[in-house]
Amino acid sequence: MANLFTLGFGKVSDLVGKLAEAGLTAEMAEEVRKDPALAEIIVNALKSQPTFTLVHGLFTKPEEQIEKVRKWNREFGWGIPDEAFAAAEKSVPAWPEEKLVAVVLVPYLTDKTNEDETVTSGLERTFHELWARAKSEQDANWRWDGYDKAGPDRLRLHKGIEHKVGLRWEVIDLGAQRNKKPHDVRSAKSSPHAGILAAAALHPQWVKSMDGDKVPYVWVPGYEVTVPGFEPWAGVPSLRFGRDWSRVGLDYGLGGRCGPSWSVPSFFRE
Repeated sequence: MANLFTLGFGKVSDLVGKLAEAGLTAEMAEEVRKDPALAEIIVNALKSQPTFTLVHGLFTKPEEQIEKVRKWNREFGWGIPDEAFAAAEKSVPAWPEEKLVAVVLVPYLTDKTNEDETVTSGLERTFHELWARAKSEQDANWRWDGYDKAGPDRLRLHKGIEHKVGLRWEVIDLGAQRNKKPHDVRSAKSSPHAGILAAAALHPQWVKSMDGDKVPYVWVPGYEVTVPGFEPWAGVPSLRFGRDWSRVGLDYGLGGRCGPSWSVPSFFRE
């Protein structure tokens, strides 16, 4: 990393001004100048901030994502084999420079036979498990209760998208297609689904940073939902963060609607 003095006098002067605005007094500055331990405390505090620990200040680094998914795999019995993690470690994609483009490790789970001998499909299981991990990373959460019974008559993938079991990296532009209608821009080739929920689970700071302005709320365009009272499969899941309640929310909207606070994420194409 570059030496502080390469900033030049003007930027250093601006930095001092910002510190003064934050409450740093001449007496404090003199104590820091005389005591290297105080300077170290300040620098270590800065290093612990998301700006310096996360990619673009928003996203968890790939190696930490692998460890998180590995931990969840053990704790919740997902059944992902060790070979899949070894392959993930060898195939980490380059991280694009665009601030709202994220590299995400996405688990696509197998079908599960329940105690009552009913079967939860891999699609449904992945949806529920990733939402459970996403909400556990936040202080509070809310989900439309229609997802509690998200069977094949309530939740499905957009036409042409398949649920392919495995563990794979996806590069998703979470700020793409701002103020667009999901029905107008989604496609089988471009629209993520479980990857958005995996991003919410693995990148909790991204969720916390959603404000509908610099960091938009997102549709989950690869899924379709049936909402009582509306035409079948007209709904699209939506993910947002309510700052008033510090709460992540998994809701739905009609895919023919749009708004400037929302993006329709897509797989990143350079």
